[in-house]
Amino acid sequence: MKRAFLAAAFALWAGVAVPQTADPDAGATFTLDQARAVARHALAVGDFELARQIAMGLLKADAEDPYAYGVLAAAHSRLNDPRLARAAARLSYRYAETSAQKFGAARTAASVAAQQKRPTMSQAWLRIAAAHTETPQQDKLLAREYAQARAANPLRFNINVSVAPSDNVNSGTDNVLEVINGVPTFGFFQGSSRALSGTVGVFDARLRYRLRADESSRSTATGRLYTRRVDLSSEAQTLAPNVTNSDFASTYAELGVEHRFALGAVGNAMTLGGALGASWSGGERTYDFAKLYALRDVRLTPNTRLSLNGAAERRLSTVSSTRDADVLTLGAHLGHKLARGDSLSIGLTVQNVTGDIVNADYQTASLRARYTFAKQVGPVQVTTGLTYGYTDYDSYVLVRPVDGGRQDTSLYGDVSLFFADYDFAGFAPTVQLRTGRRSSNVNRFEISETTISLGIQSKF
Repeated sequence: MKRAFLAAAFALWAGVAVPQTADPDAGATFTLDQARAVARHALAVGDFELARQIAMGLLKADAEDPYAYGVLAAAHSRLNDPRLARAAARLSYRYAETSAQKFGAARTAASVAAQQKRPTMSQAWLRIAAAHTETPQQDKLLAREYAQARAANPLRFNINVSVAPSDNVNSGTDNVLEVINGVPTFGFFQGSSRALSGTVGVFDARLRYRLRADESSRSTATGRLYTRRVDLSSEAQTLAPNVTNSDFASTYAELGVEHRFALGAVGNAMTLGGALGASWSGGERTYDFAKLYALRDVRLTPNTRLSLNGAAERRLSTVSSTRDADVLTLGAHLGHKLARGDSLSIGLTVQNVTGDIVNADYQTASLRARYTFAKQVGPVQVTTGLTYGYTDYDSYVLVRPVDGGRQDTSLYGDVSLFFADYDFAGFAPTVQLRTGRRSSNVNRFEISETTISLGIQSKF
């Protein structure tokens, strides 16, 4: 059988008819479709050299045959020639004409990259394939293949980008005259302290690199870069002519390492980690930090998980040692998946901040509830959230000490819309509406805010 295949390959490559002694139709030629079927079978049975030769014959007939280049990519990959395999994969996609052809060519290129242990490249090709899906079945197939490539990849990255028009980019007050504990002080707020409108852009990249792993544990290097930039509106510039966009810019960066290991019953785990980093505000480096943290995950039921976390952080001011601070954070998060597929989560976080400066010594707590609907509303997946916060300063000083310190209470609600049906390369747009208000006995810190964020999110 293989001898007949090989004769056919050479015949097609030479452009002549080949007698087939095992076939009564001796003297007949193979059509291009028949040759492609033979090449596909040769790959399936592991005769990669035969597949390569048939593909070369196909290219004799058509030098821009995407199927032939796809066969070459698969064959060269198995024949340990990664350079030619990658080149053939690129040409297969380049010469593909229809969405179906490009979808298949990109998947072949992803498979070649996976065979060569290049999972990041495999993920990139699967993203390209996602740009040419035409059916829900293709979406599900790519999601499975992408999950496999991601699991094989020691590098994992998560990048969030958003642009948010806001009526309060600086967390400024809506008030004009200063009031403390209900008593006017006859002071007034300058423009820079007032609520300023504009647009907020956020870039948040998280990277993880798996250093080692076995069945029960995993060690990972971690990194994060967060940047926030502001573009003030013309009205804001008129209200506060002495401020610039850079005054409200901030950046946060950290590098760390963590170790996760199984602990207790199946599905339960513990994570221990640490990180070093720095923070910038208004274009100036404000503090460096070091932190240690722990996370305990417990599966209470097949559909319910509890996470407990704690972190201790030391902040060293780059301005003055009197501004150093210690931050202790404790949290609990409960997640539950309902029978109909909806998801509900509730999280509580408490934090204690201590420092030499009076105004840098406070306690805060926040409670957040989140509900995600499993069933789409038309083309939209809907998630809702509600956050309640409380902050207490035992002592607080403005021009003079504030009687009873300072107490802030906040309540924010948000609705997130994920347009999963309008994706490109597996990325779909998101819209989040967030609105709320913070009240305080020091009205400088009373604010109201409404923000609409536009971003993108991966489907898989």
